[in-house]
Amino acid sequence: MDDNRIPVIDYTKFKKDPQGFAEAIKGACMDIGFFYLINHPIPQAQVDEMFDISKNFFDSPMAEKEAYLIGRDNLGYTAMFQEKLDEINQKTGDNKESFNLAATSGLIQTQSLPQVLDAQREKIAAFAKETHRLSLNILRAFAIALQIPENQGGTEFFTSRHDQDALGGSIFRILKYPKGSDITGEVVRAGSHSDYGSITLLFQQDVPGLEVQANRTTWVSAPIIPGSVLVNVGDQLEFWTGGLFKSTKHRVTFLPEHAHKDRYSIAIFDHPNDAVLLNVLPSPLVTLTEEQQAIDKTAGEHLRERLEKTYTYKD
Repeated sequence: MDDNRIPVIDYTKFKKDPQGFAEAIKGACMDIGFFYLINHPIPQAQVDEMFDISKNFFDSPMAEKEAYLIGRDNLGYTAMFQEKLDEINQKTGDNKESFNLAATSGLIQTQSLPQVLDAQREKIAAFAKETHRLSLNILRAFAIALQIPENQGGTEFFTSRHDQDALGGSIFRILKYPKGSDITGEVVRAGSHSDYGSITLLFQQDVPGLEVQANRTTWVSAPIIPGSVLVNVGDQLEFWTGGLFKSTKHRVTFLPEHAHKDRYSIAIFDHPNDAVLLNVLPSPLVTLTEEQQAIDKTAGEHLRERLEKTYTYKD
């Protein structure tokens, strides 16, 4: 596998040369749908602190975690094998556990949380705020790259539709892939899938395992680049851009390291606000087919369709 297929883009270029930064991101999104951002503004100490909080939660007694099982609001704890990301090919669910936190300002403050997370609520909210600020700048770069006219929103076209205070599906997810050998007979720990929203920000720590389906055919590894954040396009943005930007499938597979090391990651899933229509994009680079134009699908409707196919709810 070729580890160099995913572009590495220097975030400092966003202020020095916004057009060049936007073009680099556009190229990545049109090709593989993934890119690494280096020299981004989120302090590594803050990222490490979030991983420590995550580890403390997953070390909690199972009874405490299962008291907050995920519901149809997409918030809460997902137990081992409860989520099946590749419902067609997986025999069992994903070999991982996770917890979904709200990523909107109001819900962060009111979501019912296990004690170990509730005690860190302010730090979690601060991290969500920092990652949202980074996401907004990426979305501004998208608007530049797609040449959105100023009278249609210009650089703020996407940001205005990702209001953190409005109702939306954005999620701050912590994940653990427990160490040990595969007990299911499958080589995949998290099934092949594309993400559901606009963009995802992924923080990885120490243990690799993520693979990306480059050019829709070949699986390539997404190695850990210290200090970077891995960004990818989601389904809603692919639909919104008429397929110009690619929402690429990815998965997590078993590696030898997984036998004796836990794998942790943190994913920020940014979604447009629920009421946003995904077939209206005033870009000269985007031409929607008649079929796409006829589908009045909102971001919220798309998310609900995907979630119902993915989870086995306990209610």
